[in-house]
Amino acid sequence: MDDEQLKTFLTVVELKNFTKTAEILHVTQSTITARIQQIEAFYGQPLLKRNKGNIQLTVMGDKLLPLLQRQMDLREQTKRVASETAEEGFQITISAAYSLWRKMNTQVIKELYLMQPHTHIHLKTDHSPLVIQHLLDGSIDFGIVYNKPMSKELSSVLIQKDTFSLYQHQDINICKPTSVSDLKNLPWVYLNWGHSFQAWLENENKQSIKPSLEVGHSDLAFQFIIDLKGIGFLSDNEVRESAYGDYLEAITCQSSVPIPSQSIYLIFKKSREMEPAIKAAVASFQQKKTL
Repeated sequence: MDDEQLKTFLTVVELKNFTKTAEILHVTQSTITARIQQIEAFYGQPLLKRNKGNIQLTVMGDKLLPLLQRQMDLREQTKRVASETAEEGFQITISAAYSLWRKMNTQVIKELYLMQPHTHIHLKTDHSPLVIQHLLDGSIDFGIVYNKPMSKELSSVLIQKDTFSLYQHQDINICKPTSVSDLKNLPWVYLNWGHSFQAWLENENKQSIKPSLEVGHSDLAFQFIIDLKGIGFLSDNEVRESAYGDYLEAITCQSSVPIPSQSIYLIFKKSREMEPAIKAAVASFQQKKTL
C-alpha cells in the first residue's frame, strides 16, 4: 500500500464521501474508487460499506483504522526526521495531554526556544497511552504524563506535583469542616483527577453519593462551580492560575487520609539521555519544576 492509497482511505473515513474526498485530494472520483479497491484487495476483504452514499467501516475496517492512522503518522514522522537531520539547530518534539499543557509553565518552553539559534520545537497533544507509544517508537522526543511509565526503555524526571483541595463558590455558606458525605445536599461538580484521586474518593465516599454534575474537563468544572454556585475538588495550581480564583475559596475536607498529590513526569528514551538536545531540555524542565 502506497502513501496515496493510505491517505485516500483515511480521508474517505473522515469525510464519509467519495466526491468530497476527490475534491480534497484533487483527483477524480474514479481514482478514489480504484484506490479503495486496491486497499481492500491488499487486505483481501472489504473495509468500507457503501449504501446510497452512506459510507461506514466494516468490522475489519474498524479494527485496522487505528493501525492505519498510526502508519500514516509514522510515515509523516520519517519525513520530518529526514528533513530535520539535513538542517542545523536545536529540534525536539514534546507531546502531552491537553490538561498537562495547561499546567506547564510556558517559560520553560520559551527558554528552550531561545537557548540557541535555529530552534524548532514541535508541541503536540495526545492521550497519555499514545504519548508513551509514540515515545517508544521514536516519533516524539519527550512526553509529559501523570504516571511514571513502567517500561525499562524510558527514563522519567519529576517536574511538578499537582495538589488538590475542596473548593466552594464564595457565596456558599459552609460553617463547619466538610467531609465527602456532606456533599450530598450541595451542588457538587465532579471531575476525575486520575487513578490516585479516584481511589481516594471511593474510599471516602462510603455512602456512594453521586455528584450533581460530572464533567470531563477542568475548564467545565470551573465554569459550572461558578455558574451553579457549587463545590468541587480542584487542582490548587489551576485555581491559582485561573481567572475564577477570586470567586473560589478552599475549605477543609475531613478525610481518613489526605487527598493524594499527582506527580507529573517528563519522560524520554534511556538510549537518548546523553544527546545534547535531550540533556538541555531535561535540565530546563528540572530547573523549573515545582514541588
